[in-house]
Amino acid sequence: MTIRQWQPPRLRLFEDAHRRATWLELLYDLVFVVAVAELASVIAEGTDPGRVLTFAGLFVPVWWAWAGYVFYANRFDTDDVSHRLLALPQILAVATMAASVGDIEQRSGLFAVSYAVARVLLIAAYLRAGRHVPEARALATRYATGFTVSVVIWLASLAVDPPQRYAFWAVALVIDLVTPLLARRHQGRLPPQSEHLPERFGLFVVIVLGEVIAAVVIGLKGHEVTPGALLIALAGVAIAMGFWWLYFGHLDESVVLRTQVAGQVWVYSHLPLSLGLVAFGIGIEHAITHPSGTSGSVGVPAALVLAVLGLQHLCSRDRRAGAIRLTAAALTLAASLLPVVAALPVILLIAAAQVAYDLLRPRPAEGAA
Repeated sequence: MTIRQWQPPRLRLFEDAHRRATWLELLYDLVFVVAVAELASVIAEGTDPGRVLTFAGLFVPVWWAWAGYVFYANRFDTDDVSHRLLALPQILAVATMAASVGDIEQRSGLFAVSYAVARVLLIAAYLRAGRHVPEARALATRYATGFTVSVVIWLASLAVDPPQRYAFWAVALVIDLVTPLLARRHQGRLPPQSEHLPERFGLFVVIVLGEVIAAVVIGLKGHEVTPGALLIALAGVAIAMGFWWLYFGHLDESVVLRTQVAGQVWVYSHLPLSLGLVAFGIGIEHAITHPSGTSGSVGVPAALVLAVLGLQHLCSRDRRAGAIRLTAAALTLAASLLPVVAALPVILLIAAAQVAYDLLRPRPAEGAA
C-alpha cells in the first residue's frame, strides 16, 4: 500500500467504503497496552484507598488521550504524511506518560507536560481540520477552545507541588471531558462514523481484557502453583472470558447514532468499564497470592463491569437485558462480602448464567424495548 502524500483533512463520515482501523491506529493502540500495564502496577502492590484513587485518577487522562485521537480519526483521518506527523508524536507523549505513572510523586511534572503535548498536537489537528473542512469549523473551534483551556491549566499546575498540583489536574480533566458534551449542537451535524467507532472502542476493551490475563500470569509466576491458586487463576480467566462474551455479543454499532444522549453515554461508559476490567485483573492477582483474603478487590470491579454493561444495554433500548445485567451487578457486589474461594465461583456462575441467557433468548426486534 502506497501512503498518500500531503493531503488536507477531509470528512470521513458519509463515505460508502467499508472502513476499518488503520495500521497507524493499531500502532497507536500498542502504546496504550504499555500504558495500561503501567497503570495496573500502581495497584498491583496494594489496594489501599490511596493507591486505588491514584490508579483511577491517572487512568482518566490516559484513557482520554486515547479517546481524543479516536474521535478525531473517526471524522477526519486521511492517513497521509501530515496526519501521521501529528499522530506519531502523540504516541511518544503517551509513552512518556506511561513511564511516569509508576513514580507519579516524583514524575508528576513529566506526566503533566506529556499529556499537554499530546493534547496540543490534537488541538493542532482540529484547527487544521476546521481550516480545510468548512462544515466542521464550528465543532473544531469548540473542541480546540475547550481543550486549550484544559492544557493551560495542566501547564499551570507545574507552578505548584503535589498534592495541590492534582487539584489543577482534576479541574482540567473536567473541562476536557465536558467540552464534547457542550458541543452537542455541532456534533448533531457531524455524527460519528458508526462502523468505525465501535470497532475502535472494542479494540481498547481487548487491551484491558489482555491485562486480566497478564495479571493472572504474573500472579502465578510469583506464587507457588498450588491447586487452590490454579483454581483461582482459572476462575479469573473464565470470568474475564464471560465479560468478553457479554460485551462483544452486544457490540451495537447503531447505538452511537440512536440519540446524542445514548451515544455519549455509551462512549463515556467505556471509561468505568475499562477501569473496572483492569482492576478486576489486579484483584485476581491479589487473590492468587492471598487466597484467604477478602474478595472486595475482585467483586467490586466485577460488579462495576456488569453495571456498565447493563447501562450499555439500556442505551440500546434492550431494557430486559439491561435489567438482568444490573441485577447481576448487585448480586456480584453482595458476593464480594464472601471469602475469595466462595466469591469467585458465585461470580463465575453469575457471568455464565448471563452468557447462557444471551445464547438462548430470542433476539429483540430492532427498536424493541
